[in-house]
Amino acid sequence: MRFPLVATLFCVLSIPMPGMEKPESWLPITPQDLAIKDVPGYSGSAAIQLYYSYYRDDNDQFLAEYRRIKILNEKGRKYADFQIPVPPGARLAEFAARTVHPDGSIVELREKPFEKTVIKGRGFKFLARVGTMPDVTVGSIVEYRVKLDWNSHLVSDSLWEIQSDLYTVKARFRFRAYQGFVETFTDFSGDFPRSRVSYAYLNKFGIEDPAKKKGNLMELEVENVPPFFSEDNMPPEVDFKPVVIFYYGAQEIASPDKFWDWLGKLWPEVMEKFIGNHREVRELAARTTAGEPDPEKQLRKLYAAAQQIRNLTYERERSEEEKKRENLKPNHSVADVIEHGYGTANDINRLFAALARAAGFDASILQVSDRRKLSFNKLILTPWQLAPEAVAVRVNGQETLLDPGTRYCPYGTLHWSNSAATALKLGRKSSEFVTTPAVASSLMQRTANVALAADGSLKGEIRVELNGQDALDARLEARAADDADRRQIFEDLVKSWLQEGAVVKLQESQGWDSTGGPLNGRFTIEIPVFASVTARRLVVPALLFRALKTGMFQNELRRYPIFFSYPFTETDEVTIKLPEGYTLEAPPYRRKSGLSYAGYEISSTLKENQLVTTRSLRLDDASFPPEKYYELKGFFSVVMAGDGGQAVLQAAQK
Repeated sequence: MRFPLVATLFCVLSIPMPGMEKPESWLPITPQDLAIKDVPGYSGSAAIQLYYSYYRDDNDQFLAEYRRIKILNEKGRKYADFQIPVPPGARLAEFAARTVHPDGSIVELREKPFEKTVIKGRGFKFLARVGTMPDVTVGSIVEYRVKLDWNSHLVSDSLWEIQSDLYTVKARFRFRAYQGFVETFTDFSGDFPRSRVSYAYLNKFGIEDPAKKKGNLMELEVENVPPFFSEDNMPPEVDFKPVVIFYYGAQEIASPDKFWDWLGKLWPEVMEKFIGNHREVRELAARTTAGEPDPEKQLRKLYAAAQQIRNLTYERERSEEEKKRENLKPNHSVADVIEHGYGTANDINRLFAALARAAGFDASILQVSDRRKLSFNKLILTPWQLAPEAVAVRVNGQETLLDPGTRYCPYGTLHWSNSAATALKLGRKSSEFVTTPAVASSLMQRTANVALAADGSLKGEIRVELNGQDALDARLEARAADDADRRQIFEDLVKSWLQEGAVVKLQESQGWDSTGGPLNGRFTIEIPVFASVTARRLVVPALLFRALKTGMFQNELRRYPIFFSYPFTETDEVTIKLPEGYTLEAPPYRRKSGLSYAGYEISSTLKENQLVTTRSLRLDDASFPPEKYYELKGFFSVVMAGDGGQAVLQAAQK
């Protein structure tokens, strides 16, 4: 199941339209399907995708998917597990799944898939229905059919992801746009012309383009699509896969140059109308900066005032009935934002720009891309590539980018997803493309004081301090959480650093609701099996924390750029009290490595029957070309070896 490219939706004018073809039923399984035992050209593949179908119909408001996979070896049994993303507002209308054995016998999945929040990379969570196919063995064919529907006068951009992680024998993609009138972001005339739907085919596979069929149905069939080999720490896969992206618009989507030129003139007009020149803004700016002569301190006070506005973007989505019941009205100007006391993230950024101007600063709005999803591409003619906003303010002769609309975002920075990213800077009458600056390095400090028992178990305390983007991400994840949920989020984070089976309990935490400053936590931990036990020895990991992904950068070749979310520094100090009667026989190796943009050091010493390990790791940049891979691979091989260091403890002779 594929997400829409963007979450932002368009209003439609409801006009009843005739129904179109419906999702597929089970397709026959051919003798050729049953006979496949390997993938030509990709010998040893875990599985093969025999068929995939994706059909989205914005007119009849459903999304249907059909997937058929054959398990080729033991590694392929992981494809018995499935997850079906369910976007907000959609419901699971139909679902069927089954396992077909090599002898033709069929086992139906009787249990309904259950709801689960899935984490996919830093900053991405989505609701999904998940489950496991029944009785899957090597040679089995697993398949499911699913239909989601929704009852909403909203449509969104749509994406066909042509390539998957499996070799695909045949795939069929269909999309039918809404056949009525679509009020897009760019419609301001009130005439509501019939909006066009256009598409961009990026990283094209083969020679075929989507074909228009009867009933305005767009269709593309492909065969023998090779697998996509993902790599550790790469930019969004969609940047490199063949994808078709459909988007709604009006006459302005005729060509890339025309579209972005037109939008660069339209957006300033819209923005200036919203910002305006209001008495309420001037009065609020004057009250906020009263008595403060320093320009930067004035700007910080205005920033804090903007962040005090209730931010609806970080609250749950409300129905129209709920909005009426709570008397939530739309904002048409920054004066409305002040009067209502609430607004979206973009409303708040526009209010901040207005306050800064009222205080005498030069302030401009930036429309910024989000590099978590898809790198900005001028061939994709939709404004929602640049949906988030930021504010550029000139203070003391320098331009500073600010984002009070992102809850908890500190003064002087952006969220990492909008840093080092393409943005459209809006002037009063025209605009220009710019690149936002990279964010500063984030610091994480971890301190552990633990005691090791002779049976290999370990107990003790951990203190954690998160700063910068680490803290901002944690706060955003917990933005709508109560104390119990915050506890769970923080405990899960710490648990992810420890061995399997670790029990983590948060004792206290501070800084959840701060804008900037550290987020601190103190935890007790218990690990039942930490050290390996022999007759007279204990083999003990010197570093309590598993800081890096196992097997990171193991491939010999690299196709794609190397991507980290943001620069970072980690400092750790782990003190392990040795069990009574044990002495240190062999300490871990001291390791050190350095590059012009990275550094690592780890060492251990014995102090009063305590093994003390200190570690530091820093990475000063977040993005590297493939040519840097071997250098980074060598550096992180030292890091992995150092983090995996062990101490050998020997029991005293009896």
